[in-house]
Amino acid sequence: MKRYLAFAILILTASLAGQVEHAPTVAQCQADQRLWLAKLDADAKGPLPTVHVIGAWHSEMHDCEDVDPNNRVNYYSTEIAIVTEYMLRLQHYLDRHDLSDKFLAEDAAGKG
Repeated sequence: MKRYLAFAILILTASLAGQVEHAPTVAQCQADQRLWLAKLDADAKGPLPTVHVIGAWHSEMHDCEDVDPNNRVNYYSTEIAIVTEYMLRLQHYLDRHDLSDKFLAEDAAGKG
């Protein structure tokens, strides 16, 4: 029984250790910020990643504000660009599925 318990603790510890996320470095923050803002630029060519990926970008940019406070404005600007992209995708979804009017009606009725 003790062997099974020890084995279970070892497996649990290993799986939890694999989920630990570390703060990005200043160099990584700066490189990612420049790359992602360029990709989010309205004139950029090619499709953007999924909302899950850009959500992770947003999270990293938020973390970068603490890691590299001298460039906080750059990270914040990129966060705004990411949120704008996300909101545009939501609006396009509502429009494609004819849900904009329903959304507006429910919002006006106080169901926001």
